[in-house]
Amino acid sequence: MQLKEDLTLIQRGSRTVSEFLHAVKVIADELSLIDAPVSDDDLTLYVLNGLGSEFRDMVAPIRTRETTLSFAELHDLLIGHEHYIKRMDNNASALVVTANSSQRKSSNGRFKNNKS
Repeated sequence: MQLKEDLTLIQRGSRTVSEFLHAVKVIADELSLIDAPVSDDDLTLYVLNGLGSEFRDMVAPIRTRETTLSFAELHDLLIGHEHYIKRMDNNASALVVTANSSQRKSSNGRFKNNKS
């Protein structure tokens, strides 16, 4: 009973997707060992419920699929999305650095204000 509750309540939190999926898989494997296997559909729902808001763009299309995703397919999709999020964060950070650099140049007097 405790394992099923753990699986229902599991959250990714600050873990990487790989770490989160490993934790989910460990619980699912333990349930299988005691003759209470978790279906792929249920496992997918537990994972999707625990991902957090960063993955909301991925959750809706996966939930509406007519065919079941295997755990390996779900793993690959989520890892790919995690890499995409990191790239977007890095691009956003680069834009902030560029904007800050531009502001410093203008405050150094290189661009004069015509107000007297």
